[in-house]
Amino acid sequence: MRASSSVASSGDTAPPRLYFIPFPTPGHALPMSDLARLFASRGADATLVLTHANAARLGGPVARAAAAGLCIRIHALTMPAEAAGLTGGHESADDLLNRELAGPFAIAVDLLAPLFTDLLRRHPADAVVFDGVLPWAATAAPELGIPRYAFTGTGCFALSVQRSLLLHSPQNGVASDTEPFLVPGLPDAVRLTRSRLAEATLPGADSREFLNRMFDVERATAGWVVNSFADLEQRYIEHYEKVTGKPVFAVGPVCLVNGDGDDTLERGRGGEAAAAAEAARVLKWLDTKPARSVVYVCFGSLTRFPLEQVSELGMGLADSGANFVWVVGDKNVPPLPDIDAAAPGRGLVVRGWAPQVAVLRHAAVGAFVTHCGWGAVTEAAAAGVPVLAWPVFAEQFYNEALVVGLAGTGVGMGADRGYVWGGEALGGVVVGREAVAERVRGALADEALRRRAGEIGGRARRAVEAGGSSYEAVGALLEDVLRPGRRSHDGAGAGASGRDTTRGQASVSTHYASEGV
Repeated sequence: MRASSSVASSGDTAPPRLYFIPFPTPGHALPMSDLARLFASRGADATLVLTHANAARLGGPVARAAAAGLCIRIHALTMPAEAAGLTGGHESADDLLNRELAGPFAIAVDLLAPLFTDLLRRHPADAVVFDGVLPWAATAAPELGIPRYAFTGTGCFALSVQRSLLLHSPQNGVASDTEPFLVPGLPDAVRLTRSRLAEATLPGADSREFLNRMFDVERATAGWVVNSFADLEQRYIEHYEKVTGKPVFAVGPVCLVNGDGDDTLERGRGGEAAAAAEAARVLKWLDTKPARSVVYVCFGSLTRFPLEQVSELGMGLADSGANFVWVVGDKNVPPLPDIDAAAPGRGLVVRGWAPQVAVLRHAAVGAFVTHCGWGAVTEAAAAGVPVLAWPVFAEQFYNEALVVGLAGTGVGMGADRGYVWGGEALGGVVVGREAVAERVRGALADEALRRRAGEIGGRARRAVEAGGSSYEAVGALLEDVLRPGRRSHDGAGAGASGRDTTRGQASVSTHYASEGV
């Protein structure tokens, strides 16, 4: 990865030093890692703050970026598991075996706050890009006056929907969970049902708590950093700026910072030999299939379908007549249908991890069955692949509404309700075998859908090129950090932290650090 022009770094002027800190789960840490490398490529001095387990997963691309001359490193924090009553060595949410561990895990994440505060005080930054679900990262070491920018983890459409629901509660005015209601105050007429709301799929959700947290982050942030691009949701970027009074920097799709080499093949699994072998196996299988004949099926790192839904999904894929790559979890996975017998030569099952960005870029892939996590949505958009939307929980139904209803780059799989995260075993079948087969066949045959997805893919790639909307947004954020007064806080600014202001080889030797350094 080579640096592209944005921030001048000459003489005694140091590049702006930015810290990037995500919530420890792949859906947040992966795009934040891409984001850190993106800003480093534009001249920033980037530090990615991770737990040790996530540092091991994501360290390869960061080390390669540092070796290529970029100012980037990982600072690893030790998860205070024992103090939180968390057993089993879990450092990432996708490692949790059951919902009972979610509470101790959340406490352990909150206990990272003093470690991050100490880092800021010992090595101040010019700005912090923090995960919006880590409010303590927005307020750590306030005496330093370091500006904070919230990385939202989802797009401006979903953020706008969620904000309207929390402020206006239109869902309280309908008689049943299946009665549609209009979400007020949006640029488009968006209708949802209570069964498709984030609150309906998160255990013990409290709207007032969500509202208070939302306003806390709005007050603390100097702006929103969004993994999106103008041609996907420009009106909602403008809308969210208007309603929050804070600028939106739409800098995505950030997955495009990964080329076609090792960064893409290892994305999310570091340099693990098993991961490299699995990536090679999957891509070799895809090489044997005709163009746009394969449906790729993956529901992210947190979804755990019940046995009966797994069976219906597997047999539906077999009945579709299509080729398919089906990624299943590696924890608490119920027995799978005999795919070799049901779909001989047409199905490949991948357990645990797959090189998703590389798979979506492959010419054989013609559609993507996804839970509509925002990372998956932007990766599909970047690759120009149509989406078969099957939301499961949280804001994923809002993302489906954007993809299917507004962008026109996907179709729904027919999920009219979600699962409660951690309680999926009680959720039963949401989409049956016949529907799976029908939707897959339809999407692969839909030329208009494919054409629209391809157009969006082209626009996504142009957005990140020099002069594109996302390229310009990266520059605008760096200019915001550098504007007069931003770097005048105590202990920060050019050279004030005592750091080496050189680039290249100096970064290679410090690409990995821990809280003890």
